[in-house]
Amino acid sequence: MVKGGKLVGAGFHRRAGQPHAEAIAIHEAGSRARGADLYVTMEPCSSHGRTPPCTGVIRRAGIKRVIYGSSDVDPRNAARSERILKKAGIRVVKGVLKGECDELNEDYFHWTRNQQPWVILKLAMTLDGSLAVPGRRWITGAEARAEVQKIRAGCDAILVGAETVRKDNPRLTVRIGAGRPQPWRAVVTKSGKLPGRAGIFTDAYRERTVVYRNRKWEDVLKDLHQRGVRRLLVEGGAKTAAGLMAAGKVNEVVLFFAPKTADQGHPRVADWAGWEWKRAAVSRAGQDLCLCGTLKGAK
Repeated sequence: MVKGGKLVGAGFHRRAGQPHAEAIAIHEAGSRARGADLYVTMEPCSSHGRTPPCTGVIRRAGIKRVIYGSSDVDPRNAARSERILKKAGIRVVKGVLKGECDELNEDYFHWTRNQQPWVILKLAMTLDGSLAVPGRRWITGAEARAEVQKIRAGCDAILVGAETVRKDNPRLTVRIGAGRPQPWRAVVTKSGKLPGRAGIFTDAYRERTVVYRNRKWEDVLKDLHQRGVRRLLVEGGAKTAAGLMAAGKVNEVVLFFAPKTADQGHPRVADWAGWEWKRAAVSRAGQDLCLCGTLKGAK
């Protein structure tokens, strides 16, 4: 929210069911919203879902102009807000920084169009591609693990293979941001043989654990979508990662590389450099390197 060249309100949509960014920014601006300009990355919603339509909030606030980058792909909202707002005498400017905004909203577009979550594959490995180091519980350092917690906090579900549950007994919880809902925890298995005393089946969040036995990836992702999962983080297992890659279901990749090597005989991911990358960036997490980016051709 900008008025007279000054920022008077700002906000972002934290999660499904909570107020949208427009409503938060307008609330923060208060009476200063009247006659102000509203800048948003995506066309304001115009339908009533878990929250009231933003177009109604915008009209009542007396906003003079709305500027947005991406058009909504949800058929309930697509192109409707422009007509509604213009009818109310509000000037609309669309397509500003469209490329950047489309990239920012890429996961939402995929979730809406395909009725499947945006899949993020996270792997921690040695420089020679090994996913395990003898005698070590973790390959990467504390800084990289802290970054993983931030990634988890932005996802609605975490998925691993059965072997990861058997060997590591992972918690698959978010341990930052007190009070936030814990993500769904999904396990894929062929045999169905899982340790009943594993933490994900016995802890306080056990009702947030779902097991998929002998299910196709298409079915798994459709079911998670129906559970409200928009962003899915895949964390465990070379076979799980390979299966998703082969099915063309990985949208985004986060690879942590530890400055070490491992003996032969451990699960490896040796073909990551041959993946068809759309965008990629490299950063540091303590002594470890992080390669993250999106892939071409995900469906």
